[in-house]
Amino acid sequence: MPAPRHWIEFVEDWRAEPMAYWVHAEQEVGLWCRASRYLPSAPARIPHKGFAVLCVAFGAHVLRFSSAVQLDECIRVLSMKPLPTSRQLSSLRGTSLGPNGHWLSRLPVAIKSGKARGRVVMGLEQTRAAIVDCSWHMLDRSIDQVAPCAGSNLQTTS
Repeated sequence: MPAPRHWIEFVEDWRAEPMAYWVHAEQEVGLWCRASRYLPSAPARIPHKGFAVLCVAFGAHVLRFSSAVQLDECIRVLSMKPLPTSRQLSSLRGTSLGPNGHWLSRLPVAIKSGKARGRVVMGLEQTRAAIVDCSWHMLDRSIDQVAPCAGSNLQTTS
């Protein structure tokens, strides 16, 4: 089965993507959106383009990732059986932000169902492998340095 359709979009702020807050923790006191250091590190801005966001389509639904770590976390969580609750995952972040804001609670039911989840995880793993095989190093390097490899359906949009 080929990797799902995937492409790159460029955005002004990587923090606006659904998983950013839940994966990249601020390393200083203050507001998350104003922090200058994150763990894991924030993705690099690509000059004259902005921040790269990987978009992966599953039917009518598109999952968006502004870092490789976000993609890996999505694969890890969706692979769990049973699927953890968003309340459990929210408590790991150590914040008072409610579970309804967690990225998992925002996913469509069609993606979270047990049957669909296996296909989604496989598709995300295939997409990650296709991108890594292309030496793109998943959103942490400038896309200008690499051309898509044979067999990849990676596209870019500005």
